[in-house]
Amino acid sequence: MTNTERNKYKMVREILIKDLKRDLIGPEHNKEDIIYEPPSQAYITGILYPLESETQIFEEELEKVYSVDNLDEEYEGTENNNVKEEIILPKTKTFKQQNSMGVKFYIEKDTNHFLVKGGWGKYTSSKKFDNEKQREVTIWTRDIVSFEEQIYINAFENKIDLEISRNVFLIVNKKEIEGTNAVLISVFLTNKTVDKNSNNAMFQCQLILEHTESQRIFLCENEARKDTYNFNEFLYRNKPIFAKGFGCAVSWNNNDIKYAAQIRSEFIPIHEVESMSTELPFDRQYGEMPNSYFSIKKFAEEVQREKVVGKLNNLANRYENWINMLPSKDVEDKQSAKHVVMNCSRVIERIRTGIEILESNNEAFLAFKFMNEVMHTQIAMKNYAKNRTSTTLESELTKDSLNWRPFQLAFILLNIEGLVNPASKDRELVDLLWFPTGGGKTEAYLGIAAFLLGYRRLIASTTDSYERDGGVTILLRYTLRLLTTQQRDRLMRMICASEYIRQKQSIFGKSEFSVGFWVGAQVTANRLSDLTEDSKFRSSDRVIYEYNKIRKQIIECPCCGNKELHYKFLPNEDTKSIKIGVQIYCRNEECFFKNNHIPVYLIDEEIYRKLPSVVISTVDKFARLPWEEKTASLFGRVNRLCEKCGFISEGEKHQRFHKNPNAMVHQVKPFYPPELIIQDELHLITGPLGTIYGGYETIVEELSTVSVGGKVLKPKYIAATATIKNAANQIEKVFGRKVTQQFPPSGLDVEDSFFAKERNLDEFPFRLYTGICVSGNSMKTVLLRVYAVLLQTTENLLADKELSRYVDPYRTLVGYFNSVRELGGAVRLLDDDIKKRIQTLQKKHSYAKPRYINRKPELTSRVQSSQIPRVLEQLERTVGNEELDVVLATNMISVGMDVDRLGLMVVTGQPKQTSEYIQSSSRVGRSKPGLVVTVYNPYRPRDMSHYQNFKGYHQRLYHFVEGTTATPYASRARDRVLHAIAVALLRLSNIELAKNEDAGNIKDVDLSYLKEVLMNRIRIVEPRNVEESMVDLNQFLDQWIEKSTLEKDLQYYFYPNKKQARIESKNRILARFSEDKQYGGKSTLDSMRQVEGTSSLYIYEGWNHDEKGSWRS
Repeated sequence: MTNTERNKYKMVREILIKDLKRDLIGPEHNKEDIIYEPPSQAYITGILYPLESETQIFEEELEKVYSVDNLDEEYEGTENNNVKEEIILPKTKTFKQQNSMGVKFYIEKDTNHFLVKGGWGKYTSSKKFDNEKQREVTIWTRDIVSFEEQIYINAFENKIDLEISRNVFLIVNKKEIEGTNAVLISVFLTNKTVDKNSNNAMFQCQLILEHTESQRIFLCENEARKDTYNFNEFLYRNKPIFAKGFGCAVSWNNNDIKYAAQIRSEFIPIHEVESMSTELPFDRQYGEMPNSYFSIKKFAEEVQREKVVGKLNNLANRYENWINMLPSKDVEDKQSAKHVVMNCSRVIERIRTGIEILESNNEAFLAFKFMNEVMHTQIAMKNYAKNRTSTTLESELTKDSLNWRPFQLAFILLNIEGLVNPASKDRELVDLLWFPTGGGKTEAYLGIAAFLLGYRRLIASTTDSYERDGGVTILLRYTLRLLTTQQRDRLMRMICASEYIRQKQSIFGKSEFSVGFWVGAQVTANRLSDLTEDSKFRSSDRVIYEYNKIRKQIIECPCCGNKELHYKFLPNEDTKSIKIGVQIYCRNEECFFKNNHIPVYLIDEEIYRKLPSVVISTVDKFARLPWEEKTASLFGRVNRLCEKCGFISEGEKHQRFHKNPNAMVHQVKPFYPPELIIQDELHLITGPLGTIYGGYETIVEELSTVSVGGKVLKPKYIAATATIKNAANQIEKVFGRKVTQQFPPSGLDVEDSFFAKERNLDEFPFRLYTGICVSGNSMKTVLLRVYAVLLQTTENLLADKELSRYVDPYRTLVGYFNSVRELGGAVRLLDDDIKKRIQTLQKKHSYAKPRYINRKPELTSRVQSSQIPRVLEQLERTVGNEELDVVLATNMISVGMDVDRLGLMVVTGQPKQTSEYIQSSSRVGRSKPGLVVTVYNPYRPRDMSHYQNFKGYHQRLYHFVEGTTATPYASRARDRVLHAIAVALLRLSNIELAKNEDAGNIKDVDLSYLKEVLMNRIRIVEPRNVEESMVDLNQFLDQWIEKSTLEKDLQYYFYPNKKQARIESKNRILARFSEDKQYGGKSTLDSMRQVEGTSSLYIYEGWNHDEKGSWRS
């Protein structure tokens, strides 16, 4: 896209904001305003109303700590969280109207004076004969009232009140900050007129503060409050905060990081964030390095290793030169600068090591070429799918369509040693890919995945004790359904490309490359028996329903985009036949997957049998580990192969189907376990979910660890996120790794890390945020007016000859809500009030036609998983192609919804976490300039605080990301997971304990291994809880052993139906939380979402507390 085109989109965005301001505030002061309705109905913000009574007084806020760091409190929540934030509601039936506004800022003690100026609109009514209506009507005409006051700092003690107009006061407070050279100044404009009506209201109010000689006198907060300085402040020093609003937001003009020349009040503030460029900066020694320099196709085809290594060394050399230049930069904080250089030096050292391995290790170099060929083939498949009627896959493969971004290639090189050498120290650290949303993180870790897939096959040997030609190689995990669905489709194309290449190059093994989609039963069938009719449990209709659930998962061929797929249920589609698998074929005669099945597995039992190369799952599925002995196969623990069914895990009883002919079963050696575990969107693994997840991670790591030649070889962990703070601590708690390497490490400021650099907004407009906070009106009123203006303006722009081509990103409005309950209210507004408001706007401004709202789906937890792909497809539709009008969503879209077309979002209420705010708002403006309108609730203190600090907050969004927490072995967490960890590790590691009926064999097993594993883990994660944890563990094991001695037929689990209840039924280890505990068993999670129960608290007013501390009636 050219700069001219981006500026056209920017113009559309400016018109949207202009219309929004005109409708909510009114015209600017330099324009005439004559309206045909009372101004209090025409406008809803930027207004100071009269006092409602003489007893109401102005509340001073000066004593409160003035620091933007106090914006946030920690909050943990999900889409369905029941925690409600405090809301300050008016005591009367009507809403309290705002009567004052203010600005707070710092100046130095030796500053003599500053200038305060501003103004407001005053409306008076009159009668006028309307020729069209042929009757007299009332009109309201605006007069502008302006003022200008020079404030001398030393002329008053603490406070001064100036009456600048009748009953309108300018109030100035000052307070010296002890131990600094700063003075905190507060300036308030207050309407003290006593009037129960709005006749004396002040409209379009504004305050402007500056120096009479335009000097920069306003001091940034970092300089005024040195006690709050830390490393993060060092990184964000070029984004200073100069002021905070009171009842309004503020903006400032500054070309200096310490001083500002002007501060202005804003009722609809705006701030545009910069995008990050991944192009390398110019280097005098190495010159330009264009995007094509890192062509994936050329890397794949290059046979001369020295040329590939030369290019990679050029990248490393440039980065090293950049690092070497850092100490010469002029920064005050030398200690922080030294820390930055040290972090960068560690990274370049590991990149160099990765290049050296490619130079000396033949298999690693071939795997690198394989990775590039896979990534080139998958983009060719993507382009072929988009233009199937006019091209072929072979034609697309000849095109040079994709280049590595330098940070992607560097991250791959960084990880090569940890992938190639299982004994490397790199396996003891977690590499965290931290990059802004939409920057290309997914492609980076898919590249790493492709490298490892190829390398594992290349080093496979028949003499090894573990088989490497096959088995699960990579675990890729997410937390939300939507994210898993979209990322599965990306991963599936990469796997299809890998299999396409494998079938043409025998060096990559005999086993297929495949992907398994390991998710809940709401998404797809979990058992093959679900596909077979049963007279007692499953009717034919139920089986057909399960068939359809599977068919809805893959809606188009990953290779060619054909939507006509053939789902082949084996042995046949008869609902009464016992199924052994499902294969998916493309019906396109020219497609590679017409005769080769698409290598994807959607049913749990198939995944356990076929052992796909990559298993992609939601984190919830790992709660299945203690329940299912078959899950051991995911970690390579198999010892048999059935020719019909697939691999059989150690100790598992193999079912022989009476309706299908028996197949031969062969003994096989185990597969090498998963070597790479990728956790995307790491910031979501926090709070209660992170705590439970951290416990289960003990199982995952231990089952993925092997001992070879006396060496303990662990899996490699990679995490990715765009928003996180305190990552090292969280990673230690969840993954048990003491070292975390963030990539790319920060430079001397957040604007430049070499691999990512902020673009100039004049050259590259990006995502603009604007805020609206209206006191005195309901949120419903504000929301319907905002939606109506934005929707109608995009309709008007379609008639604009110059701009109609640039309206598409803003035609679909994404409405974001913090809960399903709040979203439900918006659904009703869209059906009625917003439509009426649009009609009002059309008549008021004589627009050609109103905007019709017909297509308005949801993306929430209420939407069935099978419907999500269809909504995502509809979001891609452009103007004139039945595009969606509005999409209402919750935090389900905050990660994973990658639709480049979207450019307009309205966020209702400040999300509880800054990371969620960044992630959700980043769904728009990805390819074209975006607009995010945040509607704040003035009765929520947290919302109000964010609004009043709008510019300071938005210019350093990532600075305000909250720290994440997890406590896997705290007391309450142990109650939920410690016994499940013990059961899973024992059951999946010991053949004699594997089957359900083997639970009684616990008395014959050596438990020292389990105790050692858990003790070592807890010493890393939460050392202070080691002793208590081991006491709890021993208590559970003792109870298990006692049960095995006293009770017959002890099982891990059985469903407590009536038949078993008649038997002596207290003979199980595990129970679901919802089950009657009379059947025994310890309550055990079967989903990690069952973390927080809901408790109700009742106050019985008939009971009182007496002086002795007793309760009495």
